[in-house]
Amino acid sequence: MQREKLKQAAQIIKNENIDMWLTLVRESAMNNDPVLPIISSVDFTALSAVMVTKDGRSAVLAGNNDAEGIRQTGIYDKIIVYGDDFRHALADMLDKNHVSTLAVNYSIEDVASDGLSHGLFLLLQDVIEISASKPKLISAEVIISKLRGIKSQTEKKLLIQSIETAEKIFQDARGFIREGVTEKQIHEFFTARTKHYGVLPSWQASQCPGVMLGPQSVPGHNAPTEITACKGDVMDIDFGVLQNGYCSDLQRTYYILGDGEDRACEEVQRAFDTLKEAIKRTKEYMKPGVTGEEADAAARSYVVSQGYPSWNYALGHQVGRMAHDGGMVLAPKKSHNKSRVEQPMEEGMVFTLEPGIATSRGYVGLEEMVYITRNGAEFLSTPQQEIYLLASDSPEHQG
Repeated sequence: MQREKLKQAAQIIKNENIDMWLTLVRESAMNNDPVLPIISSVDFTALSAVMVTKDGRSAVLAGNNDAEGIRQTGIYDKIIVYGDDFRHALADMLDKNHVSTLAVNYSIEDVASDGLSHGLFLLLQDVIEISASKPKLISAEVIISKLRGIKSQTEKKLLIQSIETAEKIFQDARGFIREGVTEKQIHEFFTARTKHYGVLPSWQASQCPGVMLGPQSVPGHNAPTEITACKGDVMDIDFGVLQNGYCSDLQRTYYILGDGEDRACEEVQRAFDTLKEAIKRTKEYMKPGVTGEEADAAARSYVVSQGYPSWNYALGHQVGRMAHDGGMVLAPKKSHNKSRVEQPMEEGMVFTLEPGIATSRGYVGLEEMVYITRNGAEFLSTPQQEIYLLASDSPEHQG
């Protein structure tokens, strides 16, 4: 996987006309750069530099105790062991490669590209000062955003596996959720099924799944409460699993049938149908070149046109090794996200689409995952077509 991504990084660097991309690390098990798991399968203890140049070569300037373990991975083209003076060894590498533009891992907007600590930045300034080439430092955000965002076919397959496992657990829950269960009990059920399938939650376990049950529950990233399922309640469950290093992130809508009901009440059904149509329209609109701001507007304008208020969060985000994987987002433009929403989509990117509507019966949420192809977008998840209807007096779902 890492060899595959390093080759991809080299092509990005070449296309962006950057001489070298540098990732500085030390004691990475304690203070890891977010990009390191994508370009290394092992941790580093000593001060080290991972370098990729626009001619396609990768190298690691490594400490003596790390060098053999790094070499055994077979990921990099070259391993260089430095002695007592890391600064001069790195300066020598910059000069030998005639580096005039050096991309390093800092970013104001993208947390996934902001892995360079302040201490290592100060060290790098010392290196630049003693180098003959004195390269110009630039942000590696464009490299990391594309590297994380544009999935290889291997990564796509791993994402699909993670999605399929999460979808199984959502279906399993249809036989458990019923009148009288609490948010905490639903959370415990999902946790048990996650362990059953041998996977991990996609984000903090205390909030995965997020269970939003009935009108008293607070939407968002919260821990479950003692709120109890009642007849006529709608619930939104926000959930995903981490499987083989890749995450899923989905939301599904459940409804406890009231006395005499064989379908959800009209208010909930109309909200669900609106969200489903907004996702469908946005998926059909998405293709390479469309910006995050434009995709968000496609969904948001439709929901508002149906008489609902605009939701107060992004329509979607990228998913990969993390549920929120950094890089481009689908959202209205604001002062803190300008570059991330103006970025155009590219083939291979994966996004969530997750609009929501508050109703008097509870929050209705729907979240799917889509993959950008050369000609448009395709669903990676299996879209929820109907609300999951649950009988009030039985653990078995109806409909």
